[in-house]
Amino acid sequence: MRYSYTKKTKNENEKNIVTTTLLNRVKPRPNDSFIRVVEKTRLDHLAYKFYDNPSYWWVIASANGIAGKMYAEPGIQLRIPKNISEVIQDHIKINT
Repeated sequence: MRYSYTKKTKNENEKNIVTTTLLNRVKPRPNDSFIRVVEKTRLDHLAYKFYDNPSYWWVIASANGIAGKMYAEPGIQLRIPKNISEVIQDHIKINT
């Protein structure tokens, strides 16, 4: 899903190339949840728990400024956006 709206073009040799996928800043909303991480936790596991879809790990990463890793360190508080459809719509807008 994360890459399905990424722009695709062709290079000078007519090979398909994919442009950079932009991640939107996930705006805080009043119905967001917060959790405190007590042990090193994978973001895809959290996405499965909260969204029933591990491929939405990037939503949690983007909402919390996590880059370059697939896990959250113990002791930090994570914001879990509740309205995933709004986040997806924002993502589609900036990538199409």
